[in-house]
Amino acid sequence: MVPALVGLSIFPLVAAGIAALLVDGRPLVAAAILMLAFGLMLAAVMIMVRLSHQDTALAGQQAFQDELDARMRMAIARLVGLEEQARRSTAQAARSEEIAAEMTALRREVSDLLKAQHQARPAQSVPAAPAPAAPAPAAPAAAAPAALAERSGGRDEITLWLEPVIELATGNTSHYRAQIGLTDSRGKTVSHDEVMQKADQGGLRASLDARLVKMVVPVLRRLRLRNPGLRIFVPVGRATLASREEVVRILALLRRDGDLTDGIVFDLAQQDLGQLDAGGIENLARLARSGALLSVSNADPAGLDLPALRQLGVNYLSFPADAASVPAWAGLVKTARVLNIEVAAAAVRTQQQAASASKLARYGHGPHFAPPRKVRADAGIAAAPVRRANAA
Repeated sequence: MVPALVGLSIFPLVAAGIAALLVDGRPLVAAAILMLAFGLMLAAVMIMVRLSHQDTALAGQQAFQDELDARMRMAIARLVGLEEQARRSTAQAARSEEIAAEMTALRREVSDLLKAQHQARPAQSVPAAPAPAAPAPAAPAAAAPAALAERSGGRDEITLWLEPVIELATGNTSHYRAQIGLTDSRGKTVSHDEVMQKADQGGLRASLDARLVKMVVPVLRRLRLRNPGLRIFVPVGRATLASREEVVRILALLRRDGDLTDGIVFDLAQQDLGQLDAGGIENLARLARSGALLSVSNADPAGLDLPALRQLGVNYLSFPADAASVPAWAGLVKTARVLNIEVAAAAVRTQQQAASASKLARYGHGPHFAPPRKVRADAGIAAAPVRRANAA
C-alpha cells in the first residue's frame, strides 16, 4: 500500500498549490484548502509509519516461523535416527544371543571331542598332551583357536608367521605381514588363507583375529628394539569389526602396550570394507582413533574413493601385483601420494611383476622376495624385561 499512499499524497500537494493561488482573492477558501491538504498529508505519513512497523513485525514473525520449521525438521530427523538405532540394537541383541548359543554348542562339541580322543588313544607309546579344560564362557578368544585346532586334528598348535614387506627402491625389509597357521606334531602347517577360510565358515574369525593381535604385540616390541619404525600388518575380518566385544578386547590389548599402537596396521580387504554396516564402520574408526593404522588390501580401481578412505583413517593401500599394468592405477597412485597413502604391491611372484610394481608402489611382498617365516613361541619374551626397565 505504500506506493498507493505516495500516489494519494499528490492530491494534498495539488490542493496546497491551488490554495497558494487563491490566497490573494479568497484567503478563507485558500486557508481551508491548505489545512485540508496538511491534514491529508499528516494522515498519509501516519499510515505509512504504521505500515512500516507492521512490515517489521511480520518479518520477525516470519523469521521465527522459519526457525521453528527448521527445529521441527531436525527433531523429526533425530526421531527417525533414534528409531533406526533402536531397531539395530534389537537386531544386534538377537544376533548376540545366537552367537552365545553357537559358542555354547561349540564348547560342548569340543569337550566331547576331547573326551572321545582321550578314550580312543589309551595305549599310545607317546603320551598325548593333557586335554585342556573346557574354556570358560568369559574367554571366547581362547576357545575359538582351541576349537579350530580340535576341528583340524586335535593336536595342532596356533603359530605366528611373518612375511617380509620389502621397500622396492632399496630391497630392504621395512615391515612385516602377520599370518597365522596351524602346525601339527609332525611340523605340517595349514596355510594362513585356509585357516582364515575355516574360521570364517565356523564363525571363529573374530576370536582368531583377537588372538593374532595378542601374539603380534610382544614380537613387535622385540623387533622394534632394532628398528623403531617397523610395523606389522595384522589382518582383520568383517566379522571381527561386526563384533563389538572382540573390538573392545583388541583395544584393551593396544592400551596395555600403548607405545606400540602405531606399529600395528589393521589390514582389511576392500570387499569386506564395502560390506560393513554402521556398527562395523564405527568399530573401524575406533581402531583408527586408538592410534593404530589402517590398510585396505586387494584394492580395485573401480569404486575406490581415496579421499573417503583417507578421512576414515586409511594409511596404506595394496593391490595385486598382476594388476600393476591397469592404466587406472597410475592416476590413483598419484592421488594416493597427495593424500599420504602408502601403496604396496601384493603377491609379487616374478621379477617382471616386481619391476612393474616398482613404478607405482613403494612396498611389495610375495614369494618373489621371501616366504613367510615361522616365529618361535618365545620370540617376544626377551623384550618384556626391556619394557619393564624402560617403564622404571
